[in-house]
Amino acid sequence: MLIVKPRTDALSDLEPIEEPLPSIDAEEIEPRFRAVVGRGGERRGIRLERIYWDGLGRMSTSGKMSTADLVHYTASQMPESGNLASLLRVLSLKWALRRLDTVEDISSMANTNAIIQASPSPTILLTHDKKVQLFNDPFLSMLRQRLPMTDTAQLTKGLRFSIDTHIEEAIATLERNKGKTLNTGFTITVGTQTMKGQINLALAPTHEKSMLIGYISRY
Repeated sequence: MLIVKPRTDALSDLEPIEEPLPSIDAEEIEPRFRAVVGRGGERRGIRLERIYWDGLGRMSTSGKMSTADLVHYTASQMPESGNLASLLRVLSLKWALRRLDTVEDISSMANTNAIIQASPSPTILLTHDKKVQLFNDPFLSMLRQRLPMTDTAQLTKGLRFSIDTHIEEAIATLERNKGKTLNTGFTITVGTQTMKGQINLALAPTHEKSMLIGYISRY
């Protein structure tokens, strides 16, 4: 059973998630030697840990250039007393952090709220701990239409929202099937009044917690 305390000002209501630090394998800290040959035939021998080679590979793909070109670009910025391997490590991490900042901006709760508010159909955001975090005006209009009460505060107070699928199971299913949606039934109860319908669930594009956006398709 999902206890609904719908609020449109709930953007800062989520508690931060404490993520465990990743473990490090011995092979991951062992530097790997590669000979990189530039366009002019200049050969450079570089030793970097695997994670930095992976980072340089992603940078190269994103920039539509070869790793050799990326190394040449980095070497051209290196001061006389600089160390190319160190500079490549810094460049790789700086690029990764900038990409992370971009992704976190896009997947912020503010943007998720904008997606929900832009939906023309009744839409809610369900958290992993079984709470309705956000909702839009069409959702509130649906409640007023199907569960008529004179007082909006009375309508939302004690309102209960349940789905026919366990929310943990729904999240796991959608995480296994990226880009898919899951249709299931829902029930809303306020006092002695009840309404049922169908809801389409999708993984919310957020990084704070695993959450679901629910688009009510029939009621």
